[in-house]
Amino acid sequence: MTAYTPLSGLPYPQPTDTANLPLHFQSMAEAIDSRTILRYANAAARDAAVTTPAAGMVAWLSSPGQLTYYTGTLWSPVAPAPVFLYNNDAGTTASTTPAETLTGATGDPLVASFVAPPTGKVIVTVGSWMFSSAASNGYMGATIKKVSDNSVHLASSIDRAANVYNTDRASVSSQFLVTGLTAGTVYSATPTYWSAASTNTVSYDNRFIRVDPMP
Repeated sequence: MTAYTPLSGLPYPQPTDTANLPLHFQSMAEAIDSRTILRYANAAARDAAVTTPAAGMVAWLSSPGQLTYYTGTLWSPVAPAPVFLYNNDAGTTASTTPAETLTGATGDPLVASFVAPPTGKVIVTVGSWMFSSAASNGYMGATIKKVSDNSVHLASSIDRAANVYNTDRASVSSQFLVTGLTAGTVYSATPTYWSAASTNTVSYDNRFIRVDPMP
């Protein structure tokens, strides 16, 4: 009767088993196969090959160069990495509602795409050098959307925005927690810019957004 190793449950033959070396080697190889680090071109290739993953399986994806593991319900990065985007092209806005682009700037919008971790939580940080044309508020926030249908998960808000209230340039930032994300789903975080008054122009430079997955 075939016996099994105590830790990983790998099969090995006993003296009383049928003398069939190819069969015994095949059983051992198939048992080990799912316990090694699997390698695939991308997530689609992994999902096509591993149709019934088991909790603890590990797979390397050549694109985007990421080590993933199966939690029991979804594939997740072994070590979720932050996403950071930066734009040093200056621009302005007089919009009184959050806008994703600035007048006179190139490279907008800054769309930071990320996969929600198993916790469903990320920390978003936005920052910029900012100043206003008058003594009035200028803001920089971020909108969080689900990429698949472009639905808004969390809209820009003054409560979560970096804020400046003067005509002197200042380096400001804001950091906030996003919760309730669906684990394994792709989202985007996009900076937004707006002014408290249409008569006030807000200037921005050296803008950035960063998304840190919460373990």
